[in-house]
Parts: sequence; C-alpha cells; structure tokens
Amino acid sequence: MKVWITTVGKSPFAVINPIWMVCRKGEFIPERVYLIWNNAVMDIKKAVEGSIKIILKNYGVSEPEIIADESVKVREDDFKRFKEVLRDICNKELEEGNEVAIDMTPGRKFMSALSMALGFRKLNPVHRVYYLHLIDQRYQNKPLILIPFVLQKLYDMRGELREDSER
Repeated sequence: MKVWITTVGKSPFAVINPIWMVCRKGEFIPERVYLIWNNAVMDIKKAVEGSIKIILKNYGVSEPEIIADESVKVREDDFKRFKEVLRDICNKELEEGNEVAIDMTPGRKFMSALSMALGFRKLNPVHRVYYLHLIDQRYQNKPLILIPFVLQKLYDMRGELREDSER
C-alpha cells in the first residue's frame, strides 16, 4: 500500500496541489493519507479531505483512506508531539511493509524540517520526501490546474539530495 503523510496549514492548496501533482505524474498514487492538523485549521482540513478523496478517486483509488482524526491532531507549537506523531506514523506504516511518502510542502517551517529529517534518517527512512516548489508566488493558494506548469516543480528530495556515490 502507498501512504502519503502531510500537514494541514492555512493554505489548502499547499496541501492539495502536491498530492494532485504526484498523482498527475503517475509517480505515487496513495491509498492512505494522513493529515496532521491543529484547531486553527479545522475548516481547512475538512475541505482538504474532500478534495483529496476526489483526486484519488479520479486516479483509480476506489476507497481512499483519509486519517485526520484526533490521533493526528497536534498543537501548532508542540514541536515534540509533532515529531512523535510523524515518527509513529512512519514507523507503523514502514513496519507493515507500506511505501511511505512525506510531503514537506505545507505547514510551518519546523514541520517541513522535521518531515525532511525523518525522511532522511539512517535507520528506516521513508521512500520519498516531496516538495512542490511554486516559482511565482502570485499563484499561491490556486488550484494546480490554474498554475502554469513551468511555474511549479515537484521534487523528490531524497532523489535530489542523494550523494553521487548513492546514485
């Protein structure tokens, strides 16, 4: 099973567009998605859940599993709890033999940093760490299809930052 882990921030399309892009490219179509969230983004989380379900169904996932309950709720300023939730999800999914991708695009900087660190850990790293780079900020919080594709680039950071000796 393919698993996608992301955070929900104040910009819904920062959450939606990366998963949409990775599906569009056919690189990684997840069947299970974890949305790590907090009280400040509760309304956004609901909209994101619905959008992700529609996207995944359009890419052939008949019953997408979206996990966005209290178990993945983290206070915005609780760095330690965020790390624990992210680590526990990764460990559980990897132990089950699933292919795991973390999206570091949305959320606060510390969330992106911890997401990337977990993706690169020596013991039991995740398979992919995605970042959707928006080149022109005028398109911030616009849906993927309304942004010219030359103005956005999807990176798999594990591949981008791999040492030449590892390639």
